[in-house]
Amino acid sequence: MLAKSVRMAAAVATCAAVATAAYATTYNGQANGRSAPQGTASHPQPVAAQRLAQPQQVPQHGLVKGMRLPVQDYMLSNADTAQVEDARSAVESACMQRHGFTFNPPSARGTVPVGYDEANMERRYGLTDEAVAGTHGYQLPGVADPSQEQAESDAEEKAEGRTDAWDKVLDEECIPEANEKVGIIDPTDPAGELSAQSFEVTKTQVPVTKALAAWSSCMNRAGHSLRSPLDAAADFPSDAAVGRSPSKPSRAEVRTATADVTCKKSSGLVAVWYKAEVAYQAKQIAAHKNQLQTQKSRDAKLIGNARAVLAGPDNH
Repeated sequence: MLAKSVRMAAAVATCAAVATAAYATTYNGQANGRSAPQGTASHPQPVAAQRLAQPQQVPQHGLVKGMRLPVQDYMLSNADTAQVEDARSAVESACMQRHGFTFNPPSARGTVPVGYDEANMERRYGLTDEAVAGTHGYQLPGVADPSQEQAESDAEEKAEGRTDAWDKVLDEECIPEANEKVGIIDPTDPAGELSAQSFEVTKTQVPVTKALAAWSSCMNRAGHSLRSPLDAAADFPSDAAVGRSPSKPSRAEVRTATADVTCKKSSGLVAVWYKAEVAYQAKQIAAHKNQLQTQKSRDAKLIGNARAVLAGPDNH
């Protein structure tokens, strides 16, 4: 299995810069027993622009429509992740209230850090939706304005009266209570490692390299000298990745993005790569069944704890 940093670089494909940052923040927080999307005075919340609308586990549009990888059976869904975060927030909020403090983190439903979605089927093979390409270029639809989100975060922090004492209670009393009652998303993630390994290994397999070459030739004919879809996205970094407020993509970006999707369609790149990954993952899952099943059982317990907390009379 690959190292965690390599895993995420592969898994998030074209939005690597955004997702890797969110993922790193998430797992640094989780390793310390912290509910990652939240923050304290000493541990700020992740950059707001890194929070996007939850992608579908099975995409409903574009060239990846209907695609789901075998390894996703062993991954937490975005909805499950949000449920865990909401349960942790409920416990932490109630705990803070008992100690005389206010803590009202926003619900994770609807938005979770993009790094949680390790399969990232929406953009695993780069941009795949013609409608998105024509409207947003390589930008990520639904990204919040970082300046607006920061202002809201500052207002929330002020309203909660965050002080050293506030932070100490959250860190030393309430987060440990959430760890005990709900649990922590496990940073050791064999499914995520397999997902990234699959992406990296299959991109060097002959059918995929031929499809990549066909895509590159198509792009060259369209006036874009590019070897890989990842190179195309790198030429037009997302607003979120560089901390900009959401902006309209340039005509050059839209032209490149549109050609990118058109060439993926004519070359069959997405279908070929997906087929290669399905075959590779099936073999690897069979070889690592016990490890993956253990992780799935841990996740099931975590989700059960979260549902029990949220179903409680006072949500704690």
